[in-house]
Amino acid sequence: MVARVIAAVVLALAAVVALAATKDDAQPTTTYFEEAKITVNARAHADGYLRVRLTPENGMPYEAVLAIHKHMSENDIAKGIAKALEPVLGTDYKVDRDAGEHVKLKKAKKGVANFSVEVAFNAPGFSVILDN
Repeated sequence: MVARVIAAVVLALAAVVALAATKDDAQPTTTYFEEAKITVNARAHADGYLRVRLTPENGMPYEAVLAIHKHMSENDIAKGIAKALEPVLGTDYKVDRDAGEHVKLKKAKKGVANFSVEVAFNAPGFSVILDN
């Protein structure tokens, strides 16, 4: 009788562990854009970096890293993002920046794959909004 209870507990624990393992293995979903807009809000309060990665659907990522300096304004950060991405993207994608804090990423040609965008940074003080 005790052996059956122990076996039932072991099976129950194994089921819980298996369920937890499948939840952890789930891949996050990715949104693909024809065009996307990055908006920078506020200025940096410390030095750091900002990385933007544009990944074409079923393609290899394009990545640019920008050094962030303390007190860098939102317009200067946006300008730096555009300047860092332009040489990396080649002819398939283009960067368009207005005079302010917005950076637009677009497909340069109709037949080019849609893309996802990732933004990571470690400098406090400003925020980044990704929109389409």
